[in-house]
Amino acid sequence: MHTFERHITSLRSQTLALLAANQARANDQSLSQADREVATFNAAEAHAVLGILDNLKPSLRPEEAGKIAARIRELLKWKD
Repeated sequence: MHTFERHITSLRSQTLALLAANQARANDQSLSQADREVATFNAAEAHAVLGILDNLKPSLRPEEAGKIAARIRELLKWKD
């Protein structure tokens, strides 16, 4: 597996974990309505990131792939 594919696989795993956590929070009735709405929004964003990851082509140049991976990692860290 190439480095790019490993990065995408890692990002996809992180995004799936983030999606699951936010889906659970969105359904947690012990949280406030506002917190559940934020979790719903975050889950939707994680779902969108998965869509991006699923459509990336391994033929990207390394510089492009690195920039995309860095941006997605930045988004995932912001959501934690």
